[in-house]
Amino acid sequence: MGRKLEQLKIRANRWVRRKTAWAGMRQVDGRPVPEWRPDEVWMVVVCRNESLRLPYMLKYHFDLGVSRVLLVDNDSSDGTRELVRGDPRIHVFLSREKYKGPLYWQEPLLRRYAAGRWCLVLDADELFVYPRMDRLDLPALARHLDGRGCAALHSLFIEMFSREPVGRAGYRAGGDPREAAPWFDAEGYVRKKYHRVFDGEAPDSIYMGGTRGRVFNEEFGCSKYPFFKYSKDLFLRRGLHTIEGAKIAEEQAAVLHFKYLQDFKEKAFREAERGVYWNASAEYKAYAARFEKEGDFTLWHPGAEKYAGWRRLVELGMMKSSPELDAAAAAAGGGP
Repeated sequence: MGRKLEQLKIRANRWVRRKTAWAGMRQVDGRPVPEWRPDEVWMVVVCRNESLRLPYMLKYHFDLGVSRVLLVDNDSSDGTRELVRGDPRIHVFLSREKYKGPLYWQEPLLRRYAAGRWCLVLDADELFVYPRMDRLDLPALARHLDGRGCAALHSLFIEMFSREPVGRAGYRAGGDPREAAPWFDAEGYVRKKYHRVFDGEAPDSIYMGGTRGRVFNEEFGCSKYPFFKYSKDLFLRRGLHTIEGAKIAEEQAAVLHFKYLQDFKEKAFREAERGVYWNASAEYKAYAARFEKEGDFTLWHPGAEKYAGWRRLVELGMMKSSPELDAAAAAAGGGP
């Protein structure tokens, strides 16, 4: 009975959050959101002051087969809204509320527009990579997962960094961030048992550790589920670091995270002062304290791996294909 009561409280809280978030958003692009066509993949993005990363991030995922983007701008002051409002594929929603936790704005949009559809839910500093992406676009990947009866794809969350100290990455808007910050940790990911909240489909485990675990010696979730077929029965947890209510595919993808570019130092101090993120922005306060103590520190180390494409991530065991996905790619591209 205690567990049932907990589940009821969680669902009630989610309902209130969705209603509150939707009431605080307004669409500002002036274009009606069309019907979602069969075989389309849409993307949901929430951002704040991301004019540096957003141009390439959007182009990259459009090139992978995203048809349309629902973008929530959290009151940016750097021209982010103006940057995207002219693109007819992007529908812009504005919210001036303070950040109120993971998926606060994403869930109302998914609920309203995405029921029964394959979605990609990412932040502006993330790039989605997956096995056989050179032969299979996102709609083809969705068809493959559908055919296997799956509704979610697990991804490893990989922090990307420059060899230079943070603050000297030298990235330019519109360029490929994998050139400015091509390094990552190939080791240090620890698998731990996942404790489900609801009955039904759920992951058995979650990866922890990674670069943040190495640098700050704290637990950090390195599993993510950004690509899924949304239904109103899904339970999205911890900013998509876990998901319940969806059968998870045997394949594994990755999310490349480009947080540590040259603007990060300023952001760390700003968000530490604002204190609106999890645990009063404890993570940003830790970054700010390290900047104050050490100056412009680097995340690079001699054991870091340089990014060389999706095949190398498969070789390292950080992504996983399957015979069925390989066969689908061969049929699509005429070769191995």
